[in-house]
Amino acid sequence: MNEIVPREVLVKQGMKAVGGIGGGVGLLILGAFTGATIPAIIIGGVLTAIGLAITSRSKDDKLAGGITAGAGILTILKGLLGAGWLITLPGIGLLVAGGVSLYKFIKGLRSRG
Repeated sequence: MNEIVPREVLVKQGMKAVGGIGGGVGLLILGAFTGATIPAIIIGGVLTAIGLAITSRSKDDKLAGGITAGAGILTILKGLLGAGWLITLPGIGLLVAGGVSLYKFIKGLRSRG
């Protein structure tokens, strides 16, 4: 039988979907705009600083801040090593994870009637 999914679970799945899809698209766009070494290092440094600032605010923001800081570090490494897959692969992974969360969200909405 289909059980009704609690509202809190639906909200969490929806936020994961938006975050995953948005983060994946953001990483892919970031990878396209940071082809040169100097801009990649500057943008990566700014992202890392923002991510670390977010993690120090509250307990709920630690994951988002960690992901942002990780994206910044990957951007710096991409600029130094010239390896585009360092941004493309995690971007695709986030898109897939966001898509799975979106599927669960839609499935949960349908169970509510």
